[in-house]
Amino acid sequence: MRNTLVVSIALLLGNTSSLPAWSAPVAATAPAIAPMPLDQALELFARSSGLQLMYDPALAAGQRSNGAPAGLAPAQQLQKLLAGTGLEYRMPTPSTVSIVRGAAAAPRSAAAPRAAHAAATPAADPGDRDDGPRELAPINVTANSVDTLAPSAAPLEASQPTSVIDERFIRDGLRLNANYDDIIKYAPSVVTTSPEGPGLGKNEGISIRGFQDGQFNITFDGIPFGDASDLHHTTSAYFNNHVLGQAEIDRGPGGGATIGNATFGGTLALRTRNPSAVDGVTAYVTGGSWDTWSTGVSADEHIGNTRVFADLSKEASDTYLKGTDDRREHAFVKTVTELGEATTLTFVSSYNQEHQNTVQGATRAQIEQHGWRYGLGNDPTLQNYTGYNSAAYYSSFSYLGLSTRLGDWDLDNKVYYNSFDHTAAKSSIPTSESAADNGVTFYSSTGKKLSKSATDVPGKLSDNDFHAFGDVLRLARDLGPGQLQTGVWVERSLDEREQLPVDMTTGAASGTKYGYLYNYQLHDRTDTLQPYVQYDWKLSDTLTLSPGVRYSRVERQLDAQLNKSTPPAPSYTSASYDATLPSLSLHDAFSDHWSGYVQAARGFLAPPIDVIELNGDRGLQPELTSNYQLGTSYAARGLTFGADVYYIDFSNYISQTLVATDSGTESAYVNGGGAVYRGAEAEATYALTPTLSLYANASYNEATYKHSSTQVAGTPHVTGALGLLYNSGTGYFGSLMEKVVGAQYGVDNTTDASGATVFGNDQRLGGYASLDAALGYRSTHGPYGLKGYSISMDVNNLLDRHALIGYAGARSSDNQPLYFGLAGRGVFLDLSLKF
Repeated sequence: MRNTLVVSIALLLGNTSSLPAWSAPVAATAPAIAPMPLDQALELFARSSGLQLMYDPALAAGQRSNGAPAGLAPAQQLQKLLAGTGLEYRMPTPSTVSIVRGAAAAPRSAAAPRAAHAAATPAADPGDRDDGPRELAPINVTANSVDTLAPSAAPLEASQPTSVIDERFIRDGLRLNANYDDIIKYAPSVVTTSPEGPGLGKNEGISIRGFQDGQFNITFDGIPFGDASDLHHTTSAYFNNHVLGQAEIDRGPGGGATIGNATFGGTLALRTRNPSAVDGVTAYVTGGSWDTWSTGVSADEHIGNTRVFADLSKEASDTYLKGTDDRREHAFVKTVTELGEATTLTFVSSYNQEHQNTVQGATRAQIEQHGWRYGLGNDPTLQNYTGYNSAAYYSSFSYLGLSTRLGDWDLDNKVYYNSFDHTAAKSSIPTSESAADNGVTFYSSTGKKLSKSATDVPGKLSDNDFHAFGDVLRLARDLGPGQLQTGVWVERSLDEREQLPVDMTTGAASGTKYGYLYNYQLHDRTDTLQPYVQYDWKLSDTLTLSPGVRYSRVERQLDAQLNKSTPPAPSYTSASYDATLPSLSLHDAFSDHWSGYVQAARGFLAPPIDVIELNGDRGLQPELTSNYQLGTSYAARGLTFGADVYYIDFSNYISQTLVATDSGTESAYVNGGGAVYRGAEAEATYALTPTLSLYANASYNEATYKHSSTQVAGTPHVTGALGLLYNSGTGYFGSLMEKVVGAQYGVDNTTDASGATVFGNDQRLGGYASLDAALGYRSTHGPYGLKGYSISMDVNNLLDRHALIGYAGARSSDNQPLYFGLAGRGVFLDLSLKF
């Protein structure tokens, strides 16, 4: 099998004369594939050949393959399977095959991938326009378990720094219930903070190049989403890796066709799994450290001209931090219906609910006294009691997508709805272990002090409800020496928030000294409009120039019966922000294996609704950036490589600070003036043998405020990853991955006695490294009629290292800094059976 795989790759590359010494050519044979629908034939080919197939599902829609006899080499067998379909294959990376439309084929019969799935930045197509998709957004990943793999790779067609994590690594390199933050954590310039363990509890911070969550874009099948207040994301409240087929990290603003709220910080594009061509039901279970248990079932089915994928899962864990129990249920369904030769209808619906006890960090003294697993306590007379600090998250995301062709235009339209409901109970000082911090004062409706209970625990109950309705329309057509792309994103989001001060000991509402029952009660609305146009001009067979422009307008309205102000008061105000965002990229395919690009683009981010809540109509100016990037990608049989340098001029940088209010310490926003982000990134995968590959990346990221040496908080200068990945070709697989994060600062500004903002670094966090391991076996068949099974072990933080990895602010009672720590060693066993 080892030699078979090497010959397969060599034949597909069309060059067997320069194979390494360890891969002498031998006869490569494959089992017969009968005539059947093309997508099913390709699925069987992927399983037998060990190669990763990538293609737009629309290319195979409605097509049949005449099959292929046994005994052929993979390249010959694939040619037979594609005969008469008008499709050809390419080899973009050593272990993947891209199915594309042939140069002599008829016009595409379904929406162009560029229009249909431009979830991330469109990249210039280095070859002929009919050679297939320019970006990886539209591809259908046909996974297999034979070839070696990598946690991420830089595609040749990218026109900005890009890393793609495909389904193989998501499935084989991570525990079954990982979240998307676990999926991306090894990629260049990415830093994640998961103090409760992998896939357990919410991530306390994700950054890309130092841009924090809310400063970069996250999309779900091409649809931007984020919390209304500050555009952040609760990672555990959305999607797990059961339902994700790919993640793409674009570390740049993209072109004109890149929609989103904060594209200047990059785009994390999450893509759902497509229904499998092989029907069946898969049951899976996970058990492991900290009393973690997860069970689930998924099903793939063909019903007429509709393919269905559905998944249900349930998880419970005590998590690494004591007192922070986590309970989660998730449901997902995706249907793909072929309505005709040129039309596909896709429906996706995801629902997630999670209940957990939430931590707010710990002081150094608490960690020294209680150990690294310190989270919440079990004494109901203290504010750190686990029962007083809990949260529930309910989220949904649904869309209906139509992909078709109207005359010369390829069209893709997604109408969507997503919601996020967050209810929480929290004591006033969740990290306090001192009864001296207790005490609840009760007030009348006029603000008169009624009584005080010196020993009761003060706290608050909050409820946040967010709903977004929107539409993403994309159009594309060939025009002159290139392709024109245009479209529009429109969205309306509605948000409701309230917070009630209570006596946590008795559950009674305490009122406020201003006479109001609530700390705040508000409604807000945000309307977003982003039309765009981009033209990909083929200057030559290898050179593509892509000018584009996007207009962004954001209107926010606040209708607060009681605003987050001191003192609280009604507030009715609005603010609007707009910007015209030009972009220009040049992509050159120097050869079949090597490409390069240069890019310049403007970026924009409207201030979050929090700014209006705290500042009223005297809100801060929108953030604006000028982004410049230069990079290259290389992909040959035994080596993939990507490298880039970047410079970002950031103006009106909105920086967070902390101010004391009647309802406790709240975040406030100040204009940090300007900042400059610059750095260099590189990643590579080298095939040591046909079964063993070496992966490495390194990044240097510098972010400082202008006219200052102050480093933007949460920006480590250095990140890196190093790993070995193994796949035997006979079912065994494994990986050993180490992530390295350099030193960073938790604070970049303070407020002086006069209320002025003073920039300076504090709360330095030293660098750290964490080593993860995975080992397993997978089979495409099994006893008792099984269609396949897998068993694996995943170990997080193998060496059980400990370090402070995140700054959580300062405790209001004594101004002691709070931190998040690296979760200790966790061992998890995964088992799945397909019937």
